Amino acid sequence: MNEEQKPLNIILLGISGSGKGTQGGILRERYNLEYIGTGDLLRQFSKEDNAVARRMKQELAEGKLVPTWLPFYLWMNKLAHVSEKKGVLFDGSPRKIMEAELLEDVLDWYGRSNIKAILIDVSPEESFRRLINRRTCEKCGKSAYISQEKTEAICEYCGGVMRIRPEDNPEAIKTRIKWFHDEVSQVIDFFEKKGQLIRINGDQSVDDVTKDMIKAIEG
Repeated sequence: MNEEQKPLNIILLGISGSGKGTQGGILRERYNLEYIGTGDLLRQFSKEDNAVARRMKQELAEGKLVPTWLPFYLWMNKLAHVSEKKGVLFDGSPRKIMEAELLEDVLDWYGRSNIKAILIDVSPEESFRRLINRRTCEKCGKSAYISQEKTEAICEYCGGVMRIRPEDNPEAIKTRIKWFHDEVSQVIDFFEKKGQLIRINGDQSVDDVTKDMIKAIEG
């Protein structure tokens, strides 16, 4: 079996606000991928009533990184239940060079060698602008970018109230942007040196980003 015939494994990279969630959903549907979203897994875990979850929730609100072992444990646990015949989409991991090396080791052990790391490239200024205007529906969880002048907005999908995420305050956003350039930039270099990195201009429209990704994957 050549690489093209093996299950597709996509590692989706990008600064906060780059549109990973939107594009990840599109890729998941198109290629029938199992979605492993670190952010979703962490937010779900933060709702549990235990000391680790409470501390993690506080650190997320401050824009801090949770320790490597926690997201690794969460997505490794999910990956263990995915059929070896089905492709996987990783969104939000790896965030550090050590995580990239661990992920490479795990995928190699599972025989998942058809790997594409996609970077949705967005400037820090655009990232801040998007995040400071981001609202998330408290009912269905969908996000939208809404002017800060609007104190309350209604979700166009379910009618729920759109709220600001605790981690989308100005200082937390600046912290996340800084650690992206301090830590995730090393992960980007890691995959680039392996010839697995695909760079996509994230400042385009959603449709154009999608078209460029599909062209790069299938071309």
